[in-house]
Amino acid sequence: MRLRSLSAASAVVCTLSSSAIADDAGSPLTASIICEAPPARGRFRCDVEGRLSSGSFSWADVVVVKVDDLILPLRGRLAPSDATTRAPSLYRFSLGFVAKARGTGDVLVRVRGVVCTGEVCDAREAEVLGHVVIGR
Repeated sequence: MRLRSLSAASAVVCTLSSSAIADDAGSPLTASIICEAPPARGRFRCDVEGRLSSGSFSWADVVVVKVDDLILPLRGRLAPSDATTRAPSLYRFSLGFVAKARGTGDVLVRVRGVVCTGEVCDAREAEVLGHVVIGR
């Protein structure tokens, strides 16, 4: 599936709120999100990134945790094979959404990964909130 691309003038960087979830304080994994600002109802994309400050990924995925009522996710989860970038310290995903109406809304996603340091691997996760402005 190909998402409609928007001109640079209509693309807006969402409010980035990268933070590890409370249970995983001190994790080497952080997440960020940047969403397009659709000019009207329709499809838009959010790019989600999981980055490590130490260690390396064995694998990572992204899960849509919550969206506001005016936003629908096209998929609830992207698997490791869906990543647009797979590197030892970076996984990047492109999530598709549909804006049902004009307004503002939030997208909450969780990046999950298995992070290895030497022979020791641990499951880690980080959540990030993106703010989307539709029809500005």
